[in-house]
Amino acid sequence: MEAWRHLDGSDSRVDREFLHVVFQHGNPAEVGVNGCSVEDVIESLIHKLLDFQGRELQCEENATALWHLSAAQDALQLRRRRREDEGVLGTLQPHLDVPVPVRPIPAT
Repeated sequence: MEAWRHLDGSDSRVDREFLHVVFQHGNPAEVGVNGCSVEDVIESLIHKLLDFQGRELQCEENATALWHLSAAQDALQLRRRRREDEGVLGTLQPHLDVPVPVRPIPAT
């Protein structure tokens, strides 16, 4: 993954036709809020799929995608809690890796 990181922040922007995302670059406590988080993007995707599920676009595939996005949210919340507990939140210092419980995929 290191090959994809740019210290100048150039990877903090995603510009494609019909898509523009600016991710947070730097610690918000030091540089202020200057973009969104991965969690914000996941939340937006969940809202969009829930909208689909609430009308004629409802389907099993959307439900599966929602399940995986929810699992992603859980993993990122766990990461944040661990970083807070270990006192490394807001730093570039890694947190300890411990086994993560995996949620079973619901039967269809």
